[in-house]
Amino acid sequence: MAMNPEELAQRRRLRRRNVLMGLLLAWTVLLLGRLYVLQVVMGDELSEYAAGQRLRKVYVPAPRGQILDRRGQVLATSLPAYSAYLVYTRQGLDPEARRLLSGILDIPVEAIEDAEAQLRLKPVPEIPVRLKAELTPAEITALAENRERLPGVIVEAQPLRHYPGGTLAAQVLGYVREGQRPWQLRGVSGIEGTYDQEVRLPSGGVVRGLAGVDGQRLVEVDARGRPLADVSQYLLLGAEAERYAVPPRPGNTVVLTLDARLQRVAEEALAQRIQELRRLRSDPCPCPARNGAAVAIDVRTGAILAMASYPAFDPNDFARQAFMEPSDPRYPQVARRVGAVVNWDATYRGKPVLGPAMNLAIQAALPPGSTFKPITALAAMLRGGLPRSVSCTGSFVFAGNEFGDWRSHGHVDFDEAIGRSCNVYFYQAGLNAGIDAIVQVATQFGLGQPTGLRDLADEVTGSLATPELKAKVNARGRPEERRWYGGDTLNAAIGQGLHAFTPLQMAVYTATLANGGTRYRPYLVQEIRDGRTGRVLWKAQPDPLGTVDLPTAYLERVREAMVTVTRANGGWSGTAYGVFRDAPYVVAGKTGTAEVGANEPEYENHGWFIAFAPAGEGEEPEIAVAVVIHAGGGGALAAGPVARAILDAYFAGRYGLPDDPREAAEQGHEDAAQRATSVPAD
Repeated sequence: MAMNPEELAQRRRLRRRNVLMGLLLAWTVLLLGRLYVLQVVMGDELSEYAAGQRLRKVYVPAPRGQILDRRGQVLATSLPAYSAYLVYTRQGLDPEARRLLSGILDIPVEAIEDAEAQLRLKPVPEIPVRLKAELTPAEITALAENRERLPGVIVEAQPLRHYPGGTLAAQVLGYVREGQRPWQLRGVSGIEGTYDQEVRLPSGGVVRGLAGVDGQRLVEVDARGRPLADVSQYLLLGAEAERYAVPPRPGNTVVLTLDARLQRVAEEALAQRIQELRRLRSDPCPCPARNGAAVAIDVRTGAILAMASYPAFDPNDFARQAFMEPSDPRYPQVARRVGAVVNWDATYRGKPVLGPAMNLAIQAALPPGSTFKPITALAAMLRGGLPRSVSCTGSFVFAGNEFGDWRSHGHVDFDEAIGRSCNVYFYQAGLNAGIDAIVQVATQFGLGQPTGLRDLADEVTGSLATPELKAKVNARGRPEERRWYGGDTLNAAIGQGLHAFTPLQMAVYTATLANGGTRYRPYLVQEIRDGRTGRVLWKAQPDPLGTVDLPTAYLERVREAMVTVTRANGGWSGTAYGVFRDAPYVVAGKTGTAEVGANEPEYENHGWFIAFAPAGEGEEPEIAVAVVIHAGGGGALAAGPVARAILDAYFAGRYGLPDDPREAAEQGHEDAAQRATSVPAD
């Protein structure tokens, strides 16, 4: 039966509706499936991709750990400094934006173009390129006001290494340079270098050093790559925030044995005395007094209380240069100062001067002169050959050769020979002892060998005069030049010849004498603390390296004789009496004038002074000091006043001295320095 036209039309409408419904259902299923794939199957991947389009991962540099003195005074720290960086964006800066940025930062347009080129070569968002460090408040404000016109330009705080004391303990602290990333620092020398990364402890453990661990955070950017806000404010919450945000971990704190107050006095006294010697008009000065060093040690532990070296430098210059770009208008001046330290090439009166980057306390070995005589005395005692007395006419004839003294002393016994530094007496004592005994005793006191200091690198060994060393030094010479003679023993007995020791070795030797014969390992680091909690991770302990194999009575006899050096003794005075005449405490010391060669003028001699105190009857010594001034003249003249200032500062608040170490040191320095100009040359 045929359908009427109306039924046919209705059926067609129904068929079209069903087709449309089917298509709609299929489309809905397809959309839901796609949505499932995007939301469930690929959800994490697409979420990260989307975040990557609007978020930038930025490293947060970790500050280096602090360096403190034994009293908690800050010697090195990190301060926030703001720098301008350029991060990668697809659009980049247009010419007008480059000119604007150049004017704000006072850097060439070419420097900005170079930064953009670096980002295009390696467009890693988390590694921005620094444009300028240490922004001024005006520069920071100008960048903030023009942020819409400067896509990709961000201002970030970075920890700038800072040394509050300037040159204070510069050679001990060392300096830093730029690391692998623009904001990263690495220690190069001194404590900064030795304790930079992981520190291997004497016990075998390992702890982190001064370098921290960088963190990271996310910053939201707009379509043009301009930072909008710190993402942690509103984008990420809870576990997701923890996933992306990693706080930086500061480096650990290193606590030194140095006393900053004593260190400052040592440095100031050393610099002041060198300048005074250069201006001095009385014979044998004016002296070149090119440089010098001083070391103070706790005789009971080996802890280094002060380690001064002159000339010095300011490690802040190295820290600033590490963050500066060559395009920075301040860069040339800072670079010149750094270059003057690193490429030091200076002379004084035609002779080279060791540079400020060198720590002369451990890197310069010199003949000790008469400060070696206590070693010769102990060796003679050991062999039963200490002379009761000798008659000194000013020279000593041996094997047809004449060996000089710095003056005629007349009849002297052991005390007077030490106190007045009579060479003739110790020529005879050296012959009685023999070179083998002298070497045996000197070795036990650590002379001519590394002290065992672990906290600084590049400690030199020095040399101890021995027949073997002479043969080695003259290996290419004639047989007679390699042979050891009695005259060599005479020179060695008074600290001349092939002897060469560092101020640290001399301080250890003096401390060993003072404490009764225990040679401690010298050390500079007292503690390592966690940089966040302050918890002590490691603490140093006194480390005895050995005990001298000598009768206690011998050591006591030498210590008693060394007290005569700083006192009036009946009809005669010790060589350092003028310097310590009014000292309120008792000092045991020894002056030394190291001759540099027969053809050199007298004022080229190096001036040494070693001492320990207190040395009064019934008192236990606490501190040992060793001072040397290169080409400074006599020991009492050059080094004595520096040692006096250090000891006065150490005993501040005791023996009637002012409580302030600098005041205590200054109180007696002027008079002591003036009296030192008229004391004997040795």
